[in-house]
Amino acid sequence: MLRAQPLPQLLCLPHAGGSAVMFHPWRARFAAAARVVPVELPGHGRRRAEPPVRDFGVLVDLLAGELAAVVDGPYVLFGHSFGSLVAAALARGLPGRAGHAPLALAVSGRDGPCVPHPRAPLHDAPADELLRGLRALQGTLPAVERNPELLEVFLPPLRADLEMAETHRWAGPAPLACPVQVVAGDLDPLVDGAGLAAWQRETTGPCRVARVRGGHMILDSPELHRCLDGLLARTAPAAGRGAPASSPNPQETSWTSN
Repeated sequence: MLRAQPLPQLLCLPHAGGSAVMFHPWRARFAAAARVVPVELPGHGRRRAEPPVRDFGVLVDLLAGELAAVVDGPYVLFGHSFGSLVAAALARGLPGRAGHAPLALAVSGRDGPCVPHPRAPLHDAPADELLRGLRALQGTLPAVERNPELLEVFLPPLRADLEMAETHRWAGPAPLACPVQVVAGDLDPLVDGAGLAAWQRETTGPCRVARVRGGHMILDSPELHRCLDGLLARTAPAAGRGAPASSPNPQETSWTSN
């Protein structure tokens, strides 16, 4: 008797200052198509007792080692904003540890990694200026801003992430071979069409770009979720039962493989 193929794991990387907890609702949302694995960075969330990492290469190497012990079959990497950079780097660094490449890479809220960060750096800005910049992206919670004790916990890992996001220079590593799905809000001030199209340089496989309604923070967007449904159905059809395989958004642009 043939054993059922396991659902792919969806390894999820949060934005700068974010915690893995934001992906907990995805476990139920994608339960029919994937096993969601929220990834916590050192210094964040349940790992807040650890010092945050400020070196991008060190962070990716650390996470690759940790995730190699978690990956038990086919997997897809997803990252939002700064998490997109981390996910793209893990798509190259994790296969050597896990023994096999990802089925696909999905990213949101970020131009291609070869495109410089579009705004003046905030990682070393005064707290008020930093919070204003995040507020414009809907990246902070009023309860955190009003509580000095919460800010004291929140700001150090945020600054560490922003430093990597704003200063890391992509070294142009060898392209991936897997499909790449790119999603961004149509009102996101941190992306543009050319920058999103630059993700095609990261793979010899197909790259799809979808613009959905919203700004920078789109993790709760049903349109983003449908894009991921489609990606999972295309890359793991045996596991993606019930997931729509049609184009997830009428504003999607497709690039053929290189």
